[in-house]
Amino acid sequence: MANKAERLAEIQELALDTSSLTTEEIDALQEEYNELAQDEYCTLTKEDLISAELFEKLLNIKNGFQRTQAETACVSRARELKVVNDFNRNYKAYKISIAQKEVNNHGLKTDFVDQPIELNCGEWLANGFGVKRNKVNINNGTVSMEVASPIPIMPVEILENMDTGIEKLRIAFYKSDWKYLICERSKIANSNKIIELADKGIEVNSENSKLLVSYIADCVAMNLHTLPRHKAISRLGWVDNEFMPYDSDIKFDGEKENKYLFEAVDQAGSYERWLEYVEPLRKNKYVRLAMAASFASPLIEKTNALPFVFHLWGGTGSGKTVGIMIAMSIWGNPRMGKMVRTMNMTANSIMATSAFLCNIPFAGDELQTIKSRWENYDTLIMKITEGIDRGRMSYDKNNELKTWKCSFLFTGEEPCTRTSSGGGTKNRVVEIECINKVVENGNEVVNFINNNYGYAGIKFIDGIRKEKKLQEQYAKIFNEIMSTCDTTEKQAMAVGLMLLADRLACKYIFKNDTELKINDVSEYLTSAKDVDIAERAYDFVINLIARNGNKFPDQTDDRFNSGYVNLEVWGRIEQDTVLINKDVLTKEMSAEGFEFDAVKSKWDSKGYLIRNSQNKFTHQTKCYGIKANYVKIKLKNDDENRF
Repeated sequence: MANKAERLAEIQELALDTSSLTTEEIDALQEEYNELAQDEYCTLTKEDLISAELFEKLLNIKNGFQRTQAETACVSRARELKVVNDFNRNYKAYKISIAQKEVNNHGLKTDFVDQPIELNCGEWLANGFGVKRNKVNINNGTVSMEVASPIPIMPVEILENMDTGIEKLRIAFYKSDWKYLICERSKIANSNKIIELADKGIEVNSENSKLLVSYIADCVAMNLHTLPRHKAISRLGWVDNEFMPYDSDIKFDGEKENKYLFEAVDQAGSYERWLEYVEPLRKNKYVRLAMAASFASPLIEKTNALPFVFHLWGGTGSGKTVGIMIAMSIWGNPRMGKMVRTMNMTANSIMATSAFLCNIPFAGDELQTIKSRWENYDTLIMKITEGIDRGRMSYDKNNELKTWKCSFLFTGEEPCTRTSSGGGTKNRVVEIECINKVVENGNEVVNFINNNYGYAGIKFIDGIRKEKKLQEQYAKIFNEIMSTCDTTEKQAMAVGLMLLADRLACKYIFKNDTELKINDVSEYLTSAKDVDIAERAYDFVINLIARNGNKFPDQTDDRFNSGYVNLEVWGRIEQDTVLINKDVLTKEMSAEGFEFDAVKSKWDSKGYLIRNSQNKFTHQTKCYGIKANYVKIKLKNDDENRF
């Protein structure tokens, strides 16, 4: 019969698989083992009880029950020899050292199926079963498994935003295939915030969030020199002399909400076919000008000009929408909901979309659909042409201030400015009424450009980069407009950009076309008088008086003599002046969008107001026997304004 140690080893081996044994045989083996083990451990000395050989022997017992029996026998022997504390302390220290040796493997690498990149992952076991690591219980030396993620996941790229300097991580995770998302490092470094990524498909919850944060942080820290690092931007347009999305050196790190618009700036079909098809359409001046406004958008940044609005308006069926779709096919997919947006948007959505497009034109169809949300379009026009969003603040910081420098192409059934619109509004709008059709065979045109688009934008941006004296060219056109046309600087700025854009388009794209001249667009320029709100307010008041002549009766009027008590009197008309009740004047002007206090100084400088003896604008005087406050307005020309 083998000695005790050999027999114990045989029983331990048998205990690993008892499927072929009967219950009686198992019980007999257990009883034999207990007897042999008891005999073996009863002879241990003090030195044996704290030796590494004994501890190794105990840990090599695979059967948990048998190991417990052996450990109990050792404790009993140690108690007999009065060294139980020494045994427990040394045995615990040995178990911890062995466990730590097994756990602290800092040479592991990710081993995912078809992984995008191989990373050092330190102590993390990262394979097709997810991401895990072993953890030692320092109290008893036992090893347990911690799960950071039940699915493969890894950082694959560091993106540094060129506008904000904020770093983001591109994270890859595997669910049937590899998927990707981009998030700020502050989110993925916070166990509370990282849970939000569960909405994106990552398997993270309150239980494993801290472990996942640690795993990703370890991967980044251990692979700083191997993880790809790229410049990134979360918008479109110029970045120094590079242009998103045409330059491959710049990565897109924007939110998923803007991803669809980002993907719309794409190419499809054939550039040659688009060029051949669109060139004849440019013979229509509306199409030509819409394309000029679209091409002008990236020039705004390069010439330090201001955003402007190009508005095509007219009755339904004139082809306005097709016109701006042609203009937007320069940059990408012109379908509705892609490069051309419906105007069923909130103000915040319009600003956010403008900030994302940045230097690529914003195209909105049927402007009148948002009329019910605005008293008029003036506020909207001023907001978008300022090129800067309203400042916002979260609970702990000021949010990034969004800006843009682009053109806005709108269609509608009515003008977007009105008589009472402020000068700032009229200045920033180029309005064109579509008296004739914009395109014939609109459906055919739409079908074509929906399948051929996006190449001209690349050609145009390459052309801009070749131009050495853009600002000088623009300044020359601007000065020519100001010297030959009766208009304002902002109007000349917008139209000058369109003329420069058309010149460059003819140079680099439509080489058979002759560039537009000032005479071709001068009819669409708003005159300085039309922009002057004080002048327009004065014309409104004169027309108001003309329409209501019966409210400025002569004292010989039969209605006075007949004692007509309900006669409404606003004032009286004298030879070259009109005396009008101030309350009536301010009320009527305000109803039309004008404010008397805003224009009175300008009226005074133009000689339209007559002050009283105290040098004030209001006269306290009697009109038909009743004393009240009146404003005395001088008529421009007695012959033209005789009532």
